[in-house]
Amino acid sequence: MEVRKITKADWSEVREIYQLGIDTGVATFETSPPIEFETWINKIDKENGFVCIKDSEILGWATLTKVSSRCAYEGVGEISIYVHPDHQKQLVGKTLYESLERSALKTGYWTLQAQLFTQNKPSKAFFEKHGFREVGIRKKIGQLHGEWIDNYLFEKNFN
Repeated sequence: MEVRKITKADWSEVREIYQLGIDTGVATFETSPPIEFETWINKIDKENGFVCIKDSEILGWATLTKVSSRCAYEGVGEISIYVHPDHQKQLVGKTLYESLERSALKTGYWTLQAQLFTQNKPSKAFFEKHGFREVGIRKKIGQLHGEWIDNYLFEKNFN
């Protein structure tokens, strides 16, 4: 497996993996990914967007998004990791996370955070395994298809 930065040429596969995650109903409040790459890429930190590839196939992707534009929080990023269902439990998420963490440290991040639906037990286990601590549960933080969803908030500090 190889990890490299996301490019526009990756968008159709990245978008497909994103849609598969959306379809689970436990990954995000989004109901569909953006059509255009530029719409999506402009929301994330472009220095910290990666794909994991094997035999020219994108197996998954990971990104960081700044949590705030305020300077006090410039080193805090929210992590997203999506792995194609056909490649889960093959260390794709771990490989992506390790690359993302190294890059985050090099680009000035001091805290990573993850928000995940409380129903998403595999993601909870993943972040706990990678040294994140549960900060708490944010009750009724948003709605998906008319139902209120609770989110775990996890963080990992590097200082």
